Amino acid sequence: MDRLTWSAFALCCAWCSATASAQQLGYSYYGLMLPIVAETPSYASAIFVHNPGTSALAITFTYQGATTSASPGMTTCQTLQVPAGNVAKISLGELCPLNAGANFGALLTGYSGSYFALYSRVETPSGNGFSIEGMTDSSCCGVIREVLGLRRQAAAPIYQSNCFIHNEESRVGRIVVTLASGTGQLIASQIFDLASNEFIRLLDVFATLNAPAGDYDNVRASFESIVPVSGGSAIGFLASCTVQNSTSFDADFRVAKAHS
Repeated sequence: MDRLTWSAFALCCAWCSATASAQQLGYSYYGLMLPIVAETPSYASAIFVHNPGTSALAITFTYQGATTSASPGMTTCQTLQVPAGNVAKISLGELCPLNAGANFGALLTGYSGSYFALYSRVETPSGNGFSIEGMTDSSCCGVIREVLGLRRQAAAPIYQSNCFIHNEESRVGRIVVTLASGTGQLIASQIFDLASNEFIRLLDVFATLNAPAGDYDNVRASFESIVPVSGGSAIGFLASCTVQNSTSFDADFRVAKAHS
């Protein structure tokens, strides 16, 4: 089962479900993904794969680079051989043939034929960073997803919030991104049109959405898939954000969770 076939299967399952399911962590038979991986001057991803079985396992990887990264679009990576009972560790640069420069995007795995786990540690050269568990994603269309606790602060330590959206389907999509205060007051909102399988980064999401000047704390970002101008139906997507300390360049990560 290739990536596109599995994506269609997952979306179909979610569509048939009475409620939208959140991202699931743990071991998977069909495939897992890392919603954010990076190979830049500031951050690098170390990728870990655990094969708990009694036979060697071959894991196929595909990198979906962000539109503004050095390797945009889909890149086929090497197949990683993981011996039985072992945990393999590899960097994104070793795993995938990337162009020189700042690379960031999502890392997808294909059908494996056996259970495995996926994990990533994203670090700066000084060791600051954050962890991301491999996950499955079976949500579908029209789902609102939210990230809590975004902030912007100009004084040291300087805080910057960056968000990411991945169109998981082979058709165009439209996502509404909204920032709101902890009391529900609208800060800013904007619509983004995404091409087939496109991955975009909203660098400094407050600035990207033209939020009024000033510091912010306890901000909620919501992402909603709506019907594109060209018609059709809403897309399945994945969204996430990081809150970065731009003084020491440590950061944390949070995936957008569905609530409806």
